[in-house]
Amino acid sequence: MAESKADIRRRIRALRDAVPADLRAEWSARICAKAIALPAYRSARTIHLFLPFGSEVDTGAIARHALAGGKRVVVPVFARGSDETPCAQITSLEPDAFHCDQRGLRTPKALRLTPPDEIDLVFVPLVAFAHLALTPTGRGANRLTKIARVGYGVGFYDRFLKRIRDDAPKIGLAFALQQVEAIPVAPFDALLDEVITEADAPIPLL
Repeated sequence: MAESKADIRRRIRALRDAVPADLRAEWSARICAKAIALPAYRSARTIHLFLPFGSEVDTGAIARHALAGGKRVVVPVFARGSDETPCAQITSLEPDAFHCDQRGLRTPKALRLTPPDEIDLVFVPLVAFAHLALTPTGRGANRLTKIARVGYGVGFYDRFLKRIRDDAPKIGLAFALQQVEAIPVAPFDALLDEVITEADAPIPLL
């Protein structure tokens, strides 16, 4: 019997939480270096970046590099159950620039809201991911491979990603241990173009 999203979420979060903090930091540094080397990152003027909480990939190196390079960095403003899925520009990672809730989620105190259609690249958090082969359409069409993701169950990124321009890459940042064989996909689930992990070799496609 295939795992449900809830089962995958519990299992992979436990695995990720069990990784020592110093090892997660080492893996995060590798992931950030790969992200910064992407042509899509170099050409992007505005990037969307998640502020990590818990045992997620630490994206601080990307944020600092982007801010130092004059890019506009925007982060999510979480509104449970809202379809607005706003995001706001940040200019610093200093702790006093953010509100922090009891779960560890940070929200900028100064809400410089940014329209989704101005975002050139989105880095996306996730709990688990799997490669998904899509059936091609049209004569001569190549097989498409996307990334299915399991998030935290509130649908924020499923709503948000559907408001981003089609030409803006949507890239997950995760540890290799977060890959699973399969994820059940619903019609409302937003798929990713790519996932970056700390693994030296590219994760094989289906």
